[in-house]
Amino acid sequence: MEVGVFLGTQHPASADIRREFDNHVEQVRALRDGGYDAVWIGQHYLTYPNQFLQLTPMLARLAAETGDMKIGSNILVLPLHNIIDIAEQYATLDIIANGRLILGVALGYRDEEYHAFGVDRKTRARRFEEQIEALKLIWEEDSATFEGKYVRFKNISIRPKPLQKPRPPIWIGAAADAAIKRAARMGDQFIATSVTTVSAMRPQIDLYNNTLKEVGKPVRGFAKCVELYVGKTREEARVEGAPYIAEKYRAYYAWGMGDNVPGESGKDLDVDALIKDRFIVGDPEDCIRDCIEQRDKLGIEHLLVRFNFPGMSQKSVMKCIRLFAQEVMPHIR
Repeated sequence: MEVGVFLGTQHPASADIRREFDNHVEQVRALRDGGYDAVWIGQHYLTYPNQFLQLTPMLARLAAETGDMKIGSNILVLPLHNIIDIAEQYATLDIIANGRLILGVALGYRDEEYHAFGVDRKTRARRFEEQIEALKLIWEEDSATFEGKYVRFKNISIRPKPLQKPRPPIWIGAAADAAIKRAARMGDQFIATSVTTVSAMRPQIDLYNNTLKEVGKPVRGFAKCVELYVGKTREEARVEGAPYIAEKYRAYYAWGMGDNVPGESGKDLDVDALIKDRFIVGDPEDCIRDCIEQRDKLGIEHLLVRFNFPGMSQKSVMKCIRLFAQEVMPHIR
């Protein structure tokens, strides 16, 4: 199992955002030196009063610090964007990253973003599917033509092409059953959300694997996001990590993130109940046990852990990065 880190780039209104940017650079250097496999960054717009550093320029800057780590978007809200722009921007980003880019995409879920970008949310699924088909075409071929309802172009070629051949992998984030089937049909990998409980995910993994078989693809592992904080003791982890995870999820639920997940979304739970069967907070032994349990129960191939949350101190983040690398990661791969 590979272990990547989902770097949270959302910060409170009161944060010194330039300092937080510098902190992210320091965090990525620590991830590189700690032997992690990948670094991932997400995307949201219009998070006022919270501050959210944008995905594409952040990935481009941090690629210089990543060494051999892969870089990935987790996730880019694809229906908000023009697919030709994405094809060219992320071809360039693959070159910057020396062929180590993974493009993670999904539908998104915030009405505010769709309204501001002038995109009818009701069209997002069909628009998304057309975009995926068109992106593969643009990256893989010259003189590409596509005629869809929402995406149309004729006889176009881009330069430069991505460094990876035939193209960078496209991973699709999904929570609802229909989205998981789409990820199996159209994606190179499926990224599971951290909101869904482990128990509720087991039937979804069966759905994913069965859909892969139906479309003639080999059954394989998948990627899963996990909110995690490791401390030297359980109490240290509980005090330093849990409150910040809870605060982040207050924002998520306010945005509507829990509306499409199976089972209990966690929206109305206290922090201890929210963590149970979802997140991992504890000492190294707790984290080893719970990571292995999720890996083996679900068949995770790529674990995407997040250590940093809005308002958390840089000292706590760096301590967690190093402790996980030293005392947890060697036991879970």
